Amino acid sequence: MKIQTSLIVVSVALLLSACASKTERQFISGCKIGGIDGSTCSCIYDKLEKKYGEDGLKENIYTLQQTESFQRDMVNISYQCMKE
Repeated sequence: MKIQTSLIVVSVALLLSACASKTERQFISGCKIGGIDGSTCSCIYDKLEKKYGEDGLKENIYTLQQTESFQRDMVNISYQCMKE
């Protein structure tokens, strides 16, 4: 029974991680490497995606010269999510 339960948990985790976009997975992975917990990283990504949309966020994340307003939003949203 324990093996069945473990397999179910692993399968659900894999399915849930497959639902996130590549950009989201990479953002959250990098965020965690930076020392921030996963729930805060997810909060930051979700709020940035809500503001910029998936394509706009991807463009801002993968550019070497992020706009000042995007950087400001990233800092402000990070503070908001850390307080939550």
